[in-house]
Amino acid sequence: MTSKHWTEERAERERLINEVIGIGKAVKETIVDKGHKNGAERHVLTDTGIIIVYNARTGKLITKLIARVGQVRRYYTDGNAPKEIIKLARKHTELGYNYR
Repeated sequence: MTSKHWTEERAERERLINEVIGIGKAVKETIVDKGHKNGAERHVLTDTGIIIVYNARTGKLITKLIARVGQVRRYYTDGNAPKEIIKLARKHTELGYNYR
């Protein structure tokens, strides 16, 4: 299951993730509650610097993000964010991937 937002508005990002970056393997998972009417989100960070966002209750895919450095660091409250993922996030930002 995917959200309307993902299926209708993010085709270019999906192509970039699938054909250029790669989805990677999950390395960190966290629940994020921003008070959204549909409930909390489950964020999955992958080793290629992708953040996959699901509705925590339904499991529905909300979106996929190409992580920025600050986003990666936020998932590691102990300050031990993997250096390789930080490097990838920086490179993706420099290439403008985060704006697609």
